[in-house]
Amino acid sequence: MSTSKEDTSTPGEAPSSSAAPGEASTSASPTSPTSPDTSDARGAFVSGAPLSPVPALGGVFSAESFSGLGLLLLGPVVVNSRLFTLFAWFGLTDAGTATAEEVALFNAEITVAGGLSALAVLVGALSLFLGNARTRAWARWGASATVLAGTVFVILAVVTLVSVPDAG
Repeated sequence: MSTSKEDTSTPGEAPSSSAAPGEASTSASPTSPTSPDTSDARGAFVSGAPLSPVPALGGVFSAESFSGLGLLLLGPVVVNSRLFTLFAWFGLTDAGTATAEEVALFNAEITVAGGLSALAVLVGALSLFLGNARTRAWARWGASATVLAGTVFVILAVVTLVSVPDAG
């Protein structure tokens, strides 16, 4: 059987102070017997009071929606390795033998990947601007990751597009 003061006192009862007369008491007393002590985390937990405001439900135009949309737009660019292959061919080497049809195909692939990446960056940035203190943490993390990774893919697409040689 435990004999500690926490186990024997009731929730509405003020704790007895065993501090010396010159020492200040660190525990806050409740204002009324019916209101629980919420000055510390233990009191808030016992009373069932939330420590932070509950996030509002996300709507169609919420930061959470735009964060998810940005991740969905960037997903195909990240999963598809064609942009990396084209960057290796044209950005890092001198692969200058391509027909006009191949150059048009390469330019279209690079433009689509770069356009999707740029759109994902814009949507992720919009999610970050719409976010506030009540925005869920996963939405902020997703939007930040979308903006950072999307910017890398936009730069990669621009460098690759500039490096594609003319038909020759």
